[in-house]
Amino acid sequence: MNQILVALRTALQSTATTSWFQSLGGRVYLDEAPANVQLPLCRYSVVRHEIEPTYQTDVKGWERLSIEFEQFFPHSSGAHVASLSAEALDGLLDNLELKPSGYDRVVLRAESRGVTAMDDDAIVARSTFRAIGVRVTTTPQTS
Repeated sequence: MNQILVALRTALQSTATTSWFQSLGGRVYLDEAPANVQLPLCRYSVVRHEIEPTYQTDVKGWERLSIEFEQFFPHSSGAHVASLSAEALDGLLDNLELKPSGYDRVVLRAESRGVTAMDDDAIVARSTFRAIGVRVTTTPQTS
């Protein structure tokens, strides 16, 4: 698994995000939720992955991931609950700095925020964040 996603999962479960995570009953899944899981839940996945190499000796390149979060709520919750949860997620992740293994640092930036829609089975709030990081070599080269 990509180390950025490992660091993101850790951040989602951390103390700073406990209230948002717990409001979903801990149901936060990478890529796919289990069948017939109870709502509310959040599913996140990488929708775009770019790597831009550099010619510096101790840096492998810039890496960018666009990560879409979809939060699903029962219709009985109302759209306002989905919107509030999307706002909470934005507050937690926008400008969050991650420190995954093999990277100098990674920063998350909001691309789209809490677009809410009615689905057949649920109310869905979609947000996209871009993770931008510098991949470093494990041992810096000397001249």
